[in-house]
Amino acid sequence: MAYNRNTKKKHDYRKYDNRKDRDNREKRVNIKSSRPSNVTVYPKNNEDPMRTIKRFLKKCKNEKIVEKFREKAYFVKPSEKRRRERMRIKRLIQRSNNVNNEQD
Repeated sequence: MAYNRNTKKKHDYRKYDNRKDRDNREKRVNIKSSRPSNVTVYPKNNEDPMRTIKRFLKKCKNEKIVEKFREKAYFVKPSEKRRRERMRIKRLIQRSNNVNNEQD
C-alpha cells in the first residue's frame, strides 16, 4: 500500500534568514558558456580580487587541469606509461628508504 510522502512538515528557513544579510548579499553573475566548467569561482563580499584568483588557482591545482592538458598534448604509448609508473614507484620507495635511514 502506498503512503503519502508529503506528510512531513517542511521547515520554513525564510523566517530565520536575516533581512539585512539578504539585502546586502551581492548577486552572482550567471555567465552561460558553450563549454561546461568544473572550476567556478565567484568573488565574496568585500574580497580582494587577488584572493579570488588564488582560490581559482588552488581549485585548478586540485582538479589537476594543467597536468591533464600536458598529458594529452602528445600520444604516449601504453608501454611507456607502464614504464614511467614503475620508475615513479621505484623513486618513491628510494626516497622513503633514504628518509628512514636519515632518521636512524
